[in-house]
Amino acid sequence: MEAINGVTFEDWGAASGNIAMGMSAEEVCEILGIELPVWQKTNEEWGGKLGDLMAQDMSIATTYGGYFTNPKVGKFAGIKSDVPSLASLLEKVPDFDAYQKIFNHQSAASEHGHDPVSALEQYGFNLQEWSQISMHYSTWSNEYLNPNGAEYEQRFREISAIMDKWSQYWKENFKEDAVDLGGDIDF
Repeated sequence: MEAINGVTFEDWGAASGNIAMGMSAEEVCEILGIELPVWQKTNEEWGGKLGDLMAQDMSIATTYGGYFTNPKVGKFAGIKSDVPSLASLLEKVPDFDAYQKIFNHQSAASEHGHDPVSALEQYGFNLQEWSQISMHYSTWSNEYLNPNGAEYEQRFREISAIMDKWSQYWKENFKEDAVDLGGDIDF
């Protein structure tokens, strides 16, 4: 695949992923060795081309999404920044069970009127980091639960049990916060 204004698809995707994680456009330009107007034009052109690429090959969407899961590739691979690597985030959430614990904590907190971002902060994550982890486990579960695989039914039961475990745990944990908003309405 050709580059646009000297920026490859991989570097554009990594730049986009790093920006989504909080890196400034100025830092991106410095890493790519281009000026801001060139970045803006390049970003616009790659954005326009992405739809055409996906129409030809849907795996491009997965590749592009992967840059948001792990934006430390290409020219961004060795860059030191405040954007954490996926590997460092996975040290805190090493498996699907740990992911579901936090995911269901956030969900139950929200359902009971608590700030779901505060739930994430209890685990040391901000929204960008949590998005990066969520993208990783979304991709992982799609691959792990291959409906054409021989292990599909066993894996489906395994994943469902983990999800149910944490859903029930947090429902129990928040049961004192339950509110019946319609309890005083007579029909």
